Amino acid sequence: MKLDELISEIIEDSSSGASQLTLKAANAYLKLLEGKPSLRAVRRLTKLLTSARPSMPSIANMAYRIQGLTSEYVSKGIELEEALSEAVRVAVSEYKESLRKVLRNAQEVLRRYDSVLTHSYSSTVAAAVEGNDRLRVYVTESRPGYEGRRLAERLARRGLRVTLIVDAAASYVLEREPVDAVVIGCDAILDDGSIANKIGSKMIALAAKQFEIPLNVITDLWKAAIHGFSPELHPPEEVYEGVERISILNPYFEIVPSSLISLFVSEEIADPRNFLNHLKEFCDKLMPSGRAGRAKARI
Repeated sequence: MKLDELISEIIEDSSSGASQLTLKAANAYLKLLEGKPSLRAVRRLTKLLTSARPSMPSIANMAYRIQGLTSEYVSKGIELEEALSEAVRVAVSEYKESLRKVLRNAQEVLRRYDSVLTHSYSSTVAAAVEGNDRLRVYVTESRPGYEGRRLAERLARRGLRVTLIVDAAASYVLEREPVDAVVIGCDAILDDGSIANKIGSKMIALAAKQFEIPLNVITDLWKAAIHGFSPELHPPEEVYEGVERISILNPYFEIVPSSLISLFVSEEIADPRNFLNHLKEFCDKLMPSGRAGRAKARI
């Protein structure tokens, strides 16, 4: 597959999660090794990947991490081909280690509960839930993409007790059913500790706050919006395909403020205030000196 085809595939992929696309972005750098790579080509690829999916910051963070490591190794006298290959290996290893830590912590937290409600489809949330076969899980459909249906089917195949509900029934369930916690992933972490997640998340977070049910966010720090965040508007035909002339608005993401979040389950388990310290440390690691923590979302 050619490099431009790979970028297009990342842009057009609406079914893979952030972790799959982030690893695909890392592998794109290895395509440069099929020719005669240059630092200019590395920087160009970073720019292409950063703009490919602005709603998924982990892709941009992976791209800049690989570019930064490559430049560092070249400055030490290592040949570019070897430097680029090693940069991809190190960055991917760091990323996978982060995912392993998050999953381990998520499984620890979920052992506290008998019943949870989740929204949209997070591969990390799914994997953590699968590790607790006594857990009852309420899953929203997560319209209009219906990612929740896929999650419900996945969990049901693993033998878990799953109840699928429409998105608008989330408040009803939180009020009337024995739900111990709301557990969601996220697509981006903003510099004030708020998160961006699938549309409907804030509605559920507000209901959880009203009924004094904790909201836990399971996420790796690679989703920090260091380089900015832009929400996606999806095709109107996902919402309506009739013949009447109706204006359609189909936003896919919204912001959940940190004030509605009880716990962050990332590489560390922390309340929102302490989580900001971990976030800053991560941003300082990935960004050149003086630039970390400056990016804000544009909603």
